[in-house]
Amino acid sequence: MPKSRGRRKATSSKPVRRSPLPPRRSDLLLRDARQLTGLTDPLMAETWASGWLGDAWVTAELSEREAEHRLCMEVTGRASTTPSPHGLNAIAALVRVAPATDVTMLAETIDILAETQPLPPWHTAMPAGTAWTAVAAWRAVDVWESERVLLIDYDGPHPHTLMA
Repeated sequence: MPKSRGRRKATSSKPVRRSPLPPRRSDLLLRDARQLTGLTDPLMAETWASGWLGDAWVTAELSEREAEHRLCMEVTGRASTTPSPHGLNAIAALVRVAPATDVTMLAETIDILAETQPLPPWHTAMPAGTAWTAVAAWRAVDVWESERVLLIDYDGPHPHTLMA
């Protein structure tokens, strides 16, 4: 006797839906680096890179230097595999404020990417730390003596105060 071709077994035929993995920090950084393409001021690029490096060690469960090194490694690898102008801008901004151990790796990546991508206009500006000189510094404490702050005034093309 032939088998019935009636109703199917009661199984769920819906595919299991899996959520995609969250994007890596290096991918987010390279997406955000698109805002560096129109900049002409190196201080703005340094501020952008410093923010990303600071975010790396604040959110990571690693030490500060390990988190910064890992971010530099990831961005270097990602920018090297898919060269783009904003990838070169990100590397050029990172090299200005990165830890000394990562500067040579980032500089070599800039040399490689510069063969096919245009360098940002602020890349040839004075190196980080040489354009501004500290002219005054002082410490401040709030009235409850719970917060201590170091303020440093810098002179240079854009006088500014750094608070730490």
